[in-house]
Amino acid sequence: MDPVQVESARRRFLRYGRLDPVPAAVRPEVLASWERSRTGEPAFVGHEPAGSAVAEADEVFSGFLRLTPHLPCALALVGSDGVVRVRYDGDDGLAELLDAVRLTPGFRHGEEDVGTTAAALAPYLGGAARVDGPEHLHPDLGWLAEAAAVVPRDDGGPPDAVVVLGHVGDPPGELGLALARRLAAEVGALVGDRRHRRARAVHERYAAADAEGHTWVLATDGAFLLTSPGVRRLSAEDQGVLSDLVLAGAVLGEDASRHVDLPSGRCAELTVEPVPGGGCVVAGGPVLESRTATVPDAVRRQGSHVAPTTRRDYAADLRADAPRTHAEARRRANRELLSPYLRARHEVAAAVGHGRHQLLIGETGVGKRTLAIEQFRRAHPDGRTRVVDCSAIGSDGPDPLARVRRELSDRPHLLVLHQLNLLGPVAARRLDESLRTLVALPDALTVTGCVDSASVDATRPYGLLLRHFHETVRIPALRYRADELGEIALSILHSLSGGRSLRLSLQVVRVLEGYAWPGNVRELADVLRYVVARKPVGVIQAPDLPASCFAARAPRMSMLETAQCDAIIQALYESRGNRYKAAEMLGIARSSLYRKIDAFGISYIG
Repeated sequence: MDPVQVESARRRFLRYGRLDPVPAAVRPEVLASWERSRTGEPAFVGHEPAGSAVAEADEVFSGFLRLTPHLPCALALVGSDGVVRVRYDGDDGLAELLDAVRLTPGFRHGEEDVGTTAAALAPYLGGAARVDGPEHLHPDLGWLAEAAAVVPRDDGGPPDAVVVLGHVGDPPGELGLALARRLAAEVGALVGDRRHRRARAVHERYAAADAEGHTWVLATDGAFLLTSPGVRRLSAEDQGVLSDLVLAGAVLGEDASRHVDLPSGRCAELTVEPVPGGGCVVAGGPVLESRTATVPDAVRRQGSHVAPTTRRDYAADLRADAPRTHAEARRRANRELLSPYLRARHEVAAAVGHGRHQLLIGETGVGKRTLAIEQFRRAHPDGRTRVVDCSAIGSDGPDPLARVRRELSDRPHLLVLHQLNLLGPVAARRLDESLRTLVALPDALTVTGCVDSASVDATRPYGLLLRHFHETVRIPALRYRADELGEIALSILHSLSGGRSLRLSLQVVRVLEGYAWPGNVRELADVLRYVVARKPVGVIQAPDLPASCFAARAPRMSMLETAQCDAIIQALYESRGNRYKAAEMLGIARSSLYRKIDAFGISYIG
C-alpha cells in the first residue's frame, strides 16, 4: 500500500464523492466500502450481548493476553451490527487512543457510522480483511491499522468478528490477520461447544451436591432436568414445585437459600446455586420439626392432669436455635412472597421453563415484554423471539402469524403478542384463528400476551384469546417498587454505560424514589439515557437529572396499601368505573372509596 496515494484518493473521494480514475493503490474492496459508507460519529447504543459470543471472547482474549501481557495491540469483538462488544488492551497508550475515538464497548462503529472498518469489510471478503491507516474513510481513524476475521458459527447466531487493532506505525500486518483468524476459530469452537460445556458443568455440580449427602438434589440447564432418588419418591405436586424452583433459578441466576412449603404439607430448606454459563442446582432436604417434650417427674408419676410444680420458662423457644432458624427462614420466604415484582418474575421464569403460555398484565411501560424476553433468553440462550404488535393487525391482509409459522424449527421459540388490549373485534378473531392452529403444532412454541391494563377485562375483544393462556401474571407499576428502584436504576445504567464508570449518588436515588413515575420503567430508562448522554463518566448528582424528576412526588406505599390499591383498581374495572358499584363490591362506604382513590392517585377507569 502506498499511503500517500491512498490518502490523496481518500481526500478526493470525500470532496467529490467518487474517484475517476481509480488509483492502483486503492484496493477494490476498500473502494467498495467507501461507496457504501458515510462518515458520521460513533453512536452509543448500549451493551446488549444477547446472542453474541461475548463470554467465549472474554475467555479466549483473557487467556491469550495472559501469555503475552505486553502485546502492542488490542483485541476486540465486534457484532454484526457494528457494535463493539468486548475489548482487551495489551498497551496502555494504544488504549487511550482507542478510547479517544470511542472504539469502546457499547459504541457502534459500522459503515454507516464511521465508514470503512475491517470488521465491516470481512464478511464481503469471505471471512477476513485488513484495513490500514488512510484506507479508513473517517479522518479520525487514519492512524489505526486493523485485521479482522469472522467468527465461524453453525448455530444461526449473529456473525461476530474478532479484530486485532494496532497503530499504523506498528501495524499487525499479515501476522495480525493470522492472529485474528486463529482467535476467531477458537471463539467459534467454544460457541459450538457451548451447550456441551454447560451440560457438563451442570452434571459436575449435580454430582458434587449429591456427594455432599443432600436428601433432595435437582439440576437443570434449561433443556434437561436431573433429580436424585429422594426427589423421585415425592408426590407429583411436590416434584412440580421443586422443578419450578430450579427452572426459575436457572433463568434468574440468583444464588440464595430458600424455605419452601410443599403442597404435601412438608417444609424444606433448599440452596439455589446457579451454574456459570447457564443452569442451576437446587440441593437440600426436609425440615424436621419434631420436638421431644420433656415431661416433669411430677406429671409422669401423678398423671397428666396435675400441673407442673416448677415455673414455666416462657423464653425457652427463643433460646432454641433450630425453631428460631426455621421461623426466620419462614419470615424470609414470606417477605419474598409479598414482594410483588419478585413473585411475578419467579412466576414468569417458571412458566417459561415449562413452556406454559401466559398473559402479563400491568400499566404501560412496566416492562412486561422485556421481562418475558429476558427470562426466555436466560432459559434458552439459543432460542428465537418474535414480537407481534397487535395494534398493527387490521381487519384484512395476510395472516398476522404467517411469518412466525415459517420460522418455527427445533429451536425454542417465544411469541410475544404486544398490546393485546388494542385489538379490534375483527382483528381479534383473525388472531384467534391463526393462534389456534399455531399452538396446535408440535414445535416448541411459548406464547406470551401483554395487556396494558391493571386488570383483565374479558368483555374487550382480546377476551376471545384468553383461553389460549395457561396463567395470568400481574406486573406491578414502578411506583409500588420504591424499595427496589435504586437497584433497577443501577441495572439500567449499567446496560447504557457500556462498561464505563458511572455511579448514582445517594441523593439521586432519593430523588428517583420520590418521583411518581407515570411512565414506569420506560420513563426511568429515558431519564437515565438523558443523563448518560450528558455525563458519560463519574458520579451522577441531583443537578444532572432532568427537571421533570422534581415535579411530582410519589407516596411511599406499604404492602397493605398496595394490596388495597390493587383491590380498588380491580373493582373499578369490574364495575366499568361505576364507583357506587365498586364501593358495594368492596364493602366500604362511597366516601371511603373516594378518599382512597385520591390518596392512592388512581386515575379514571371506565
